[in-house]
Amino acid sequence: MRVHAAVWEKTGVFFGWWVVFATAAIVFLTGGTFFYGFGALFNPIVDEYGWSRASVSFAFSLRSEVGGLAAPIVGFMVDRVGSRRLMMIGVALVALGFVLLSRMQSLPAFYGAVVVIALGISATGGPVGMVAITHWFKKRRGRALAMMTVGAGTSGVMVLVLELLISGFGWRSALLIMGVTQFVVCMPLAMSVRNRPEEIGLQADNEPWDNDDPAGATTGPASLAGQREGMTVAQAIRSTSFWRLSLAVMLTNLGTTAIIVHQIPFFTSSVGLSEGLAAASVTAMTFMSLVGRLTFGQMADFRDKRFVMAGAFALAAFSLLLFATVYEPWQVLYTLPVFALGFGGMIPTRPAFQAEYFGLRAFGAIQGLVFTIATLGALVGPVFAGWVYDQTDSYRLAFVLLAVASFLAVPMVLSIRRPEFTTQPIESQP
Repeated sequence: MRVHAAVWEKTGVFFGWWVVFATAAIVFLTGGTFFYGFGALFNPIVDEYGWSRASVSFAFSLRSEVGGLAAPIVGFMVDRVGSRRLMMIGVALVALGFVLLSRMQSLPAFYGAVVVIALGISATGGPVGMVAITHWFKKRRGRALAMMTVGAGTSGVMVLVLELLISGFGWRSALLIMGVTQFVVCMPLAMSVRNRPEEIGLQADNEPWDNDDPAGATTGPASLAGQREGMTVAQAIRSTSFWRLSLAVMLTNLGTTAIIVHQIPFFTSSVGLSEGLAAASVTAMTFMSLVGRLTFGQMADFRDKRFVMAGAFALAAFSLLLFATVYEPWQVLYTLPVFALGFGGMIPTRPAFQAEYFGLRAFGAIQGLVFTIATLGALVGPVFAGWVYDQTDSYRLAFVLLAVASFLAVPMVLSIRRPEFTTQPIESQP
């Protein structure tokens, strides 16, 4: 282990940054291809089979629901088997799912392949990588988490890659190529990840070992891997802090997911943008969100994380009010950046906040439970916005009401108090 650490010390690069790069690259290639690339597959599949658009759209909803239901299970598993093994399993499932999708001949087979991909993405996605990164960094945790989310923030370009492959080889061959590519590229990356710095003789943030114990004999890998400060799942769910955090994320999800789902139809039906410009606005938003991810992630390392996260939530809520005032195309230019800044800022600050307030002992399991509760907001928000449009022929009232609900997340986050927990022994991960 110390030999492995020495090799990285010679390069002058802390191995934790490689973990950040590897997890970001996996999220970029596996999650981005299907999440953003699904739209590129939509018309070819409808044209070949004549299935209704509702039937094909259900596959995307199915992916979201499977991911939400799998979140707590994945969270419990990552705490027990580690990010490395789980990501290896996830990469294999995603690749298998793409191969099955390229061979499917019926609607049930279509849904089955989507479920396999959804399970794989749950095991390779950002939440799993975040568990590893929270162990590798402490002082620089916010920045490291922000850098990891860049993978998801830039993965929108994968829709262009998939479009080119579909145009050149057909949708079936394009899926097969992507499945093989994901396996060949992402499997070595997953295998290179280490769950904790102690596994290769290092400490978080590359801090030096105690001078009295330079070899790590008593405070080194074997010892530190056996102890982690933090709350158990049972302790967490009995605390008001857990429920306030979960409800705050859920309230914010009401508005952010409503915008993400209805951004294109709102811009085309109510603002007058063309389909092409409205679609381009989605790509622009994902890239602009990088500013929020990196800025708020940086601030989370130096400021009270409650205020940093509350600031991101407030920006996202305020942007909903701005959306309600957009009537002309030029107004998109000041509305979309505000939303992107708040939306991007929430992504790295939430895990950094959780790690500080609940510890690392059951980080994955607690995160999975938070996601499951937060999914309710992601489910209700878009449906509510669509229902309001059906009743009023406008999204504006929905945006205002969702903004009010989202603003409630701000005082809820600020009211969270740090729970008391102690260092407790746990089993070391492989």
